[in-house]
Amino acid sequence: MKNLTLSTATLMIMSINTYGESIQAIPEVSTTQESTQQPIKVQTVRGILGEYDLMEHTKGQLRAGYITFSEDGTSRTSAYALGGHYHFNTKRWNGLMVGAEAYSVLNLGINQNSLNTNSDFFDLEEKSFILLSQAYLDGKWGNTEIKLGRQALDTPHADSDDIRMMPNYFEAYTVTNTDIDDLTLSAGMIDKMAGWENGVNSPDFVDVGETLGVNDDIDGIFYASAVYEGIKDLSLSLWYYHYSDIADVVYAEAGYSYILSKNTTFTLGLQYDGSHETGAALLGKQDADTYGISLEAELTDLGITLLAAYNQDNGETGATGLSLGGGPFFTSMEDQTLDSIGGAGKAWMIGAGYNFENIGLNGLCFGLAYGSFEADDASVYKSREIDAVLEYSLSEKLSVTAAFASIDHKVTTIEDYDQFRLIANYNF
Repeated sequence: MKNLTLSTATLMIMSINTYGESIQAIPEVSTTQESTQQPIKVQTVRGILGEYDLMEHTKGQLRAGYITFSEDGTSRTSAYALGGHYHFNTKRWNGLMVGAEAYSVLNLGINQNSLNTNSDFFDLEEKSFILLSQAYLDGKWGNTEIKLGRQALDTPHADSDDIRMMPNYFEAYTVTNTDIDDLTLSAGMIDKMAGWENGVNSPDFVDVGETLGVNDDIDGIFYASAVYEGIKDLSLSLWYYHYSDIADVVYAEAGYSYILSKNTTFTLGLQYDGSHETGAALLGKQDADTYGISLEAELTDLGITLLAAYNQDNGETGATGLSLGGGPFFTSMEDQTLDSIGGAGKAWMIGAGYNFENIGLNGLCFGLAYGSFEADDASVYKSREIDAVLEYSLSEKLSVTAAFASIDHKVTTIEDYDQFRLIANYNF
């Protein structure tokens, strides 16, 4: 099957991948990556911005960041930070390998007044921290790979969402098999989560139940998936999640690529996400039936990429509170996602990106996106978001990303706000 590779310009429109890789292992030792083709990518705003680049995190990275947030009626908050990590792994012995990664974030102390400090970069007390972000045992035998311990995951409902100083990490136990041609099977259990979206304290691996808002620990999130790529220009994926005593979730996605001409490629994405409460229903009723469609046009001769997406939820409660990370929805943007609505509703977005390579500025890309998020009862939730993103890759090792988001709430009880972040990465 033809493997669709997106240009750097596409980075300016942001993405959600058709999820073929549930295990993030070191490239040179991953059975999954060696034996299967990469799936067709269905682009969204949040996915590109939060993409966890495996190659960049294979050995080490230094990161500098700035963020500022302003909400109507309150003081602006901001933060400056330095961070980085170093990753190492042993050689394999009888199929086994040990991997580890230390991650650190340093508060530069420029904003000492806690009232003016943006806490997204730091720990619960807005201080520097260091943690063992990855520590796993990886076993590879034939076409089967097992990974146990702290690791990076990128699945529809649990992902790294790397848009702050440190991405999300998970304590998980996963297995992937590729014995059948063009078919990747995976299963796993997610027990704990660390990172800026764990809802408790970034450097702590906390029980996923606590992250989801449950007072008590739960037995974990169990998942199984199948990704098929045996049909030319088509990727199909099916995922099942069991959130103990919370909900069962089914996610399905299809991505189809059509090459109209040498310089023009269209990508169509379709998705379904359904959730229903189970067991003790610790988060209350869950009833979501979400459908999505995405269409992308890549015009390489012009350096332009165009994107449009739509999501509609027909359930009683909507897709709420079950994503550990940026979430799977095609309309997800820098800030707003479909589950931000807090109930049933709809969302749409349009975007455009431009690669300045066409006028001699290699490595420079710019993108704009506009999105709408609205509950079935618009008096409860209705918002608009504008995103502007500039990315400059000075070399294979050094890159800078600037992202601005402006959120305009149409409901009088919710204040408007805007945020800007600047992240520079040096990979070694």
